[in-house]
Amino acid sequence: MAVLDDMAERLEQVRKREKLSQEAFSKRLGISRGAYQHYVKGGREIPSSVLSALLQEFEVDPYWMLRGDDAGASTEKERLLVANAVKITRMLQRAYKERNIDWSDEKLETAVLFAQFYLFDKRSVVEEGEAIIANFAAT
Repeated sequence: MAVLDDMAERLEQVRKREKLSQEAFSKRLGISRGAYQHYVKGGREIPSSVLSALLQEFEVDPYWMLRGDDAGASTEKERLLVANAVKITRMLQRAYKERNIDWSDEKLETAVLFAQFYLFDKRSVVEEGEAIIANFAAT
């Protein structure tokens, strides 16, 4: 239960840092206020979809949510991975929107994983991968 309590505390820290009401914060995460309240009470495990939304909406490191290490403990590589994941996710969202393509969280997650693998494997700069990401989004 301690892990859930720790994650609940970090979730509340993010909301307060962003100076949002529970309602506004929940909406940005794509969850109900009731679900949010369950998470911050430590009564329910925070699902990966919420961790993904925290990354996309607020650039919150999922490792920090899970581990609780402060930002100073993150390695440069971890910070780069998080920053790249955010960039890739936003590029994909833009590409889907420009093409009027409906996308689910699962499709977006798969696309992000593909894009990260492709770009890192090819040692491409994320910004240079925008065309690659747009083409993948269209498939």
